[in-house]
Amino acid sequence: MDTIVPKKESQLPNTPTATVRQRWLDLIELSYSTRRITEQEIEPGVHAVIVPAVYSTETRKDLVEIEVRAAASRVPYMAHGVRLAIERLGEFALSLPADCREWMGVRGYDIARGDTRVTAFVDLAYLEAALLDRLWDAGVLVDFNSPLAFFRRGALSDYANVYDAVVAMVLQGHSLADTAEQLAPKILKHLQLYANAYHQLSSLYSDGAWHIDHDTFVVKFPGRHATLSLQYWELRGDGASIQRAMQGWRGRIEHLLRHPMRVADHGFPESFAA
Repeated sequence: MDTIVPKKESQLPNTPTATVRQRWLDLIELSYSTRRITEQEIEPGVHAVIVPAVYSTETRKDLVEIEVRAAASRVPYMAHGVRLAIERLGEFALSLPADCREWMGVRGYDIARGDTRVTAFVDLAYLEAALLDRLWDAGVLVDFNSPLAFFRRGALSDYANVYDAVVAMVLQGHSLADTAEQLAPKILKHLQLYANAYHQLSSLYSDGAWHIDHDTFVVKFPGRHATLSLQYWELRGDGASIQRAMQGWRGRIEHLLRHPMRVADHGFPESFAA
């Protein structure tokens, strides 16, 4: 008789955004109804501590801070944790497409005003695992750090601001899985864009010796001492900025080809010739 081996449950983030948003809303409503500080797991890798406005106004400040620390101490150990005080994010120069007021309703306005304090604890190790899972088959290597993570395929590399990504995730009520699902295609798109640009330029100007040095295309043409360096991360913008970058690069190459540096055959400056 065959033995049935139970299927091992995946440890990768798999909570849908709809579930994450509902857990946020339930936790906030619990804090308002009990008029107490509440702490809860939103999904594996994300925990939250809520201090409702009414509790802050009715309780001495020192007692509030003691209870906040007690609630935070119940958050489990995180391999690569970050702590986000949502009510303070307006102090940072972040360009975010949406915030909590769009899906939390009136409670979101309390948080945006700073009346209700919300602290999110996010373990970036979960986001790293989700990105690795989505990029593995594409042959992308990940050097995951905070705030910047770097992604390399062959000689090409791209980067993403992980801190901005998790801030946007929390403010929009997105899950870790959906955040990785949004980031991975952008990274692959950038890497493919860089590869296409390199192929186009090296084919068009095939007389040059082309190579890639970190985040730069480097080309040197025979008989010319000047070397051109083209920073390919300039292609991370929209379609118009990509076209401007490509046109600018071609203009620099054409200028070099039209105006070669004059060097005497013997290798000495002309002013020293007899």
